Amino acid sequence: MRIFTKIAALFRPKSSRRKHDGGASSSGQLTLNDARGKQQAAVQKMRRGVADVSVSRQRLDLQGEDLQKAMEKLAQQSEKSRSEGDESAAQSAMNRHLIMGGQLADLVSQRDALAEQEAMLISALTQLQARVSGFNVTVETLTATQKAASANQAIAQSLEEFDGEH
Repeated sequence: MRIFTKIAALFRPKSSRRKHDGGASSSGQLTLNDARGKQQAAVQKMRRGVADVSVSRQRLDLQGEDLQKAMEKLAQQSEKSRSEGDESAAQSAMNRHLIMGGQLADLVSQRDALAEQEAMLISALTQLQARVSGFNVTVETLTATQKAASANQAIAQSLEEFDGEH
């Protein structure tokens, strides 16, 4: 009987439930609505995390493109200086080109790491969303079962009252 009382308490409206359950949330127990809220918050947090990583990866892509363009300009500058006979300027441009090449390699490795992290987060988000959906189906099933039980109880009570009158 006690189990049915606890299950029924889960399905009461929040205002009456809080009066009856003596603050179940404060004692460490979660109501179904509290659990749903926490799960939705976790999904939103994961989505924000995926978005943050994605934006960071895209920024690195843009920085990489800018570095690539700057390297091309330095290579052209080096060729121009060399054709004009200014070997010192050509060497300086090539040195900067080499430095930027190292920076680009670091940037690409950071970008690849972020892309890998983004893929892992998307996979984890997909799994979390599937678990939340499964939980929501379970909650809906429990709610329907509880409503059916309440209806059966009301019908049985009405039949008892009807039989008692006749």
